Amino acid sequence: MNRRQFLVVLGTSAALPALAWSETPDDTYEVIDVGSLDDFEEDKVYDQFRDQGFFIIRRADEVFALSAICTHKGCKVRSQTDQSFLCKCHQSRFDKDGRVLNGPAQIDLPRLPVKLSESRYVLVRVKKLSQ
Repeated sequence: MNRRQFLVVLGTSAALPALAWSETPDDTYEVIDVGSLDDFEEDKVYDQFRDQGFFIIRRADEVFALSAICTHKGCKVRSQTDQSFLCKCHQSRFDKDGRVLNGPAQIDLPRLPVKLSESRYVLVRVKKLSQ
């Protein structure tokens, strides 16, 4: 698939953020194949990757990954029915885009780099969690 075909696929299915990462091996990061783009057709927060440190979010024509790690003390946040996020450790709240609504967190939840493979699988680059 060439660049033009790739952009056409993105334009006709779902826009993935134009985030890239180095192809050079790096032991501090891993790439996680979260499944086919077709697995994320419904507009919602997909939380099955929370234990791996992120959420997949589909909103209209956009699919993106949002960190599930609170920027205050590193606890995992939980998605709420209104698509906001709550850290139960210290009650920080984030809106549906990961922006801080109330602290103690002062930094927004970051978006993670995402790619679409040639076979239309969504790949997310995450920092390896401490074991």
